[in-house]
Amino acid sequence: MSRKRALSLAPMRRLRRFRSPTTSAVPWAIIVGLILVVVAPIVYPRGPLTYVIKDARIITVTSGVLSRGTVVLRDGLIEAVGQHVEVPEDARVIDGRGLTVYPGLIDAHAEVALRLPTATRRRTGQASERPPRPPTPSKRPSLHPDRLAAALLQADDARLDKFHRAGITTALTIPRRGIFIGQSALINLAGDEPARMVIRSPVAMHIGFDRTGGFRTFPGSLMGVVAYIRQTLYDARHYELEWSRYRRLKRGIRRPAWDKALEALQPVLNGKEPVVFVANEAKEIRRVIALVDEFNLNAIISGAHEGYAVAALLAERGIPVLVSLNFPTQPKGADPQADVPLRVLRLRARAPQTPAALYRAGVKFAFTSGFMDDPKDFLANAAKAIEAGLPEEEAIKALTINAAEIFGVDEQLGSIEVGKIANVVVTDGDLFDRKTKITHLFIDGRQIELKEAPKTPGAAEEQPTVDASGTWELTVESPQGPISVTAVLEQAGDKITGTLTSMFGTTNTEGTVSGATIRFTATVDVQGQSMDVEFEGTIEGNAMKGTVSVQGQGEFSFTGTRPQKGAWL
Repeated sequence: MSRKRALSLAPMRRLRRFRSPTTSAVPWAIIVGLILVVVAPIVYPRGPLTYVIKDARIITVTSGVLSRGTVVLRDGLIEAVGQHVEVPEDARVIDGRGLTVYPGLIDAHAEVALRLPTATRRRTGQASERPPRPPTPSKRPSLHPDRLAAALLQADDARLDKFHRAGITTALTIPRRGIFIGQSALINLAGDEPARMVIRSPVAMHIGFDRTGGFRTFPGSLMGVVAYIRQTLYDARHYELEWSRYRRLKRGIRRPAWDKALEALQPVLNGKEPVVFVANEAKEIRRVIALVDEFNLNAIISGAHEGYAVAALLAERGIPVLVSLNFPTQPKGADPQADVPLRVLRLRARAPQTPAALYRAGVKFAFTSGFMDDPKDFLANAAKAIEAGLPEEEAIKALTINAAEIFGVDEQLGSIEVGKIANVVVTDGDLFDRKTKITHLFIDGRQIELKEAPKTPGAAEEQPTVDASGTWELTVESPQGPISVTAVLEQAGDKITGTLTSMFGTTNTEGTVSGATIRFTATVDVQGQSMDVEFEGTIEGNAMKGTVSVQGQGEFSFTGTRPQKGAWL
């Protein structure tokens, strides 16, 4: 036998060596088939792509209410809706008796599903004592109009579950902080990859009045921020004039320098791209309107806690509003005896009245969660707006079709109509009833698993092995630089109470100790807006380290020391 023949038979001989009498008669076709099954790539079933919600109450938004109707969702779209709809044979049927179907809710301004860029931190001790100087054109601070939120998307954001539990299927997402922040993207809050989440990008340019750098940086005041915005827009206008002249003459003229930031602002100046301005106070809104008049901008206001005071002006100018449902409230644990300015008390009382005031004035508006880290109060605060005079059907529109119309996607989203994206919320009662539960959620026609919210720990998981009592000097590493926090804590068993003092004032805190792990929370009031803060860390001796989650800001590391206390029990 030739060597080539011997080599070709070697594998078969090895197979024969392992054959038993019970397998010797198995046909080779079956063996080959089994081998192909083993080596073939695994294809996971995608599940049924057709769902039917039958005999449910349907809030179509644009075509009234069906007391008993059926909705068919196929291949990511609404295929049929009505009282007499044929049920496809391949569909998974959901018994809708006792259930109500709504269009998926839209959060009109959020910071979700984003991989946020890391801000440059200034080291402690490097702040200049000299007055701030305006930047040169090549060193403009907080100038990112060319930044696309769609390029920052991440499909595995852990916070998506929180939005799903609130019935939110879609959001306009953009980083929160900055002045010229960038261009937002309207996304569905589910998808195997970021590219599949995008509905529209870009949607709008976003400009904020962020002045967190303080008076030692430029711009360090509201007046400075407004001046900076105006100057940048004038720079962009002059930039276009230079390039227009160069393109017209072509010869005998030096070519202008290309600038990606000023280039990105051109659609704003020519009215092709709207601008979302974050403005809560009436005076801020009036400043925005002055900018609109000066540069002929296509503007949208976001926030508008004091929108009730300028509703007529907004209606006159035809400016739509994204109303924040993150209403100002008394911080948790705040001293009830503390003096609170009358203006703050008035704002807390009247902010829920803004939607009704805008509705009566004829202003188009939609609802936003207002950068709630956990939008669990999204619907509850919409209910407060209803209690303050907003008709319920208008509240539903503000959560659905109004946002779609403002963002130019009302042919795809915002109502239950044939051909639209299959974003659907199913509840066991009225949407604004606190007892109502969301039973089913569909995004792009896919059923989303509704995960239960983690229970708030009422007691520690294990007995404490440390004593957290004492005065702690903590340092939080924020993007704007280190922030000092003094925590005065008292421990009784596994419970923690005390106060936190920082640049935002003093507030009460409470939490638990489990083993050597400490968790405590507080609510701080930042310019009339409540923000939840949660510390979680470990204690070793008189040292503490861990992370702090700040509502709408993300997670930051912190370290701390306690000068005069022994920690080990």
